Amino acid sequence: MFLHIISFDIPYPDNYGGVIVVFNQIKALHAQGVQVLLHCFQYGDRQPQAELEKYCHAVHYYPRSRSPIYQWSGLPFIMRTRRNEALLQRLQKDDYPILCEGMHTSALLWEPRLTGRRKLVRMHNVEWQYYQSLARLTPTAQIIKKLYYLLESVRLRRIEPKVVRSADAIITLSAHDDAYYRALKAETYYIPAFHAHDRVESLPGRGEYVLFHGKLSVPDNDWAATWLIEKVFAKIDVPFIVAGMSPLPALRKLVSQYAHIQLIENPDPSQMRTLIAQAHLHLLVSSQVAGIKLKLLNALFQGRFCVANTAMVSGSGLADLCYVRDSPADMQQTITELMAVPFESSQIEARRAVLETEFSNPANARKLIQCLAPFSG
Repeated sequence: MFLHIISFDIPYPDNYGGVIVVFNQIKALHAQGVQVLLHCFQYGDRQPQAELEKYCHAVHYYPRSRSPIYQWSGLPFIMRTRRNEALLQRLQKDDYPILCEGMHTSALLWEPRLTGRRKLVRMHNVEWQYYQSLARLTPTAQIIKKLYYLLESVRLRRIEPKVVRSADAIITLSAHDDAYYRALKAETYYIPAFHAHDRVESLPGRGEYVLFHGKLSVPDNDWAATWLIEKVFAKIDVPFIVAGMSPLPALRKLVSQYAHIQLIENPDPSQMRTLIAQAHLHLLVSSQVAGIKLKLLNALFQGRFCVANTAMVSGSGLADLCYVRDSPADMQQTITELMAVPFESSQIEARRAVLETEFSNPANARKLIQCLAPFSG
């Protein structure tokens, strides 16, 4: 079976949420015998990767211009800057199904030259809601960025019905998103996120600190880290580590005010795995319900106790594996209580029962193949 996958970015190295899903999906499909024809948009500092050739029948790269002139397009900027003539011509050479990763790559769905082709979209979240949240979290002082997020949210919401009508099916990452797209009359398949874990590796016993981790330049993660410090850890004397890529200056300044809080900037993958495994408790907080948070899966597969807010676990199917707390006072009480309690082997087995079945990469690759099979000829 051959399958075109159109990725919004080069999915390796797999060092942030969206590309982690794409890369591990490709690996899982390859293991099931699918011949992936991968199409990647290249921009920023990400470069072509030989690693991808291990799992793909072919890999093609296309430049993505982010010129401001595309802001004048009727299409959302993230979609317009990924329309590419060479990609369209290459897709015309066969009749294999096409999987578009996110709204970003879905502008070709109504392309006349692809009439009759079977086209699916893997939605990583409800994109217009995500951009609306980015606008809300961006300070007014950054007015240009804030206005861009607002405009992009409006454009994404306006084009979304056309994307849904033009796709043969929508594949979702969470039950929440699945319900949203079914309400828009889409044919949907809920297939959880692909990830980097084969089995639960949580350690029993106790750790010495609480961990929050994520890409800290992302507004939601910056907000979460700041909120946790100001509302939770300013009031309790429990060691707290914030770890992740590219923290903002304001977060650095805030952390410096507390002796029991540490910021670890840009840890390499090995260091991050160690931080996750050795923490006693993981704090997982978000301001938005969007897709599924990969850091939640990372913490559950590799870490000990997890305390999360409702927005973090909504639609994930993972709430029963976490202590769900929303108020600072409830979080403080739960953290204090759990720091005195060892993580038990029985809790690890409870995780395995859920994570190694419902979130199994091989099982979910087979589900995806079943979605494609009626379309593959």
